[in-house]
Amino acid sequence: MSESHGPLPRVLAPLSWLAASAYRVVIAARNRRFDRGRGVRVLLIEGRRIPVISVGNLTVGGTGKSPCVAWICGELAANGCKPVIAMRGYRGVRTAEGVIDSDEAREYAITAPDALVVVHRRRYEALVAQLSKPECREWIDRAVVVLDDGFQHRQLARDLDIVLVDGSPMQELLPHGWLREPASNIARADLVVRTKASVSAVAGSGVPKHFDAQCDHTWTQFEVHDANGTRVEQLEWLRSRSVMTACGLGNPAHFEQMARVHAGEVVHAIRVADHRALTHATLAAGITRARANAGASQIVVLMTRKDFVKLDARLTLAVAVPTLALAWSSGVERMREAIRRVSSRPDARP
Repeated sequence: MSESHGPLPRVLAPLSWLAASAYRVVIAARNRRFDRGRGVRVLLIEGRRIPVISVGNLTVGGTGKSPCVAWICGELAANGCKPVIAMRGYRGVRTAEGVIDSDEAREYAITAPDALVVVHRRRYEALVAQLSKPECREWIDRAVVVLDDGFQHRQLARDLDIVLVDGSPMQELLPHGWLREPASNIARADLVVRTKASVSAVAGSGVPKHFDAQCDHTWTQFEVHDANGTRVEQLEWLRSRSVMTACGLGNPAHFEQMARVHAGEVVHAIRVADHRALTHATLAAGITRARANAGASQIVVLMTRKDFVKLDARLTLAVAVPTLALAWSSGVERMREAIRRVSSRPDARP
């Protein structure tokens, strides 16, 4: 997501406002239907109810769902549960084996290694099909589903609804603004978590003044990939180097701000649309432009893991991928207790 007022050019504001007004009516009707329980299904596998934790947001991308989902999966595994991530797999590609491969699924294979990842647009049907397989029977009584980007996916009943908010604009609905639904709908969430708390201010009608938990996305080290292989470097390694950022994120501002904090200097920035793959040709052209503008001969490409996993294996550039961690400033025990209650009793809600 860009930092503009919405996804469409300002010159189209009158049209986008009319479209947003129509969208508001559609969203309200849809939510009234779900509020009455119509179209909502409980996840049952051979008569056993599987608890579901939803992690979502109100805006289009950028709130840091992936690190939060990975953290929740780690908590579930520590509690003796088997986490199952259910995701749509936006811009995913179906492989020859019929499996949908997406950048986020590949990222979770690294950041949430204990989790089974199920990728499909129809998440309920995909979960039933996957969890009914014989190989899942030995742990199905310990399974807990984590819905990635699930706040608007109300077809699947959930036991815990977590909504993340950051500094993204929360004033206008799509396509006039960035909201997927009115900010006041955050009231149906069980827990509201403010992410990127130290660098973002959250404002909007319906946004709570106090949050159940607050966290920052911190960098702990770097994985450095180049023609010689892969190695781990500490944060200090980047402070003496020139950097070009390259990312395809919903909201790249926070990533680029973190780069300015940790790098010696940021000499160029490449942005592509959310989930779009960056190519070596694009990176090489950016490096050439950066060297011409900044006069730096050695430039490190700084990328998120979600972007790096989409690069092909032909790596001739030095690429640094920060390792992310959540640093909780408040509410972490509230989060853990809610997760424990759901994972220990499928019918228990916070």
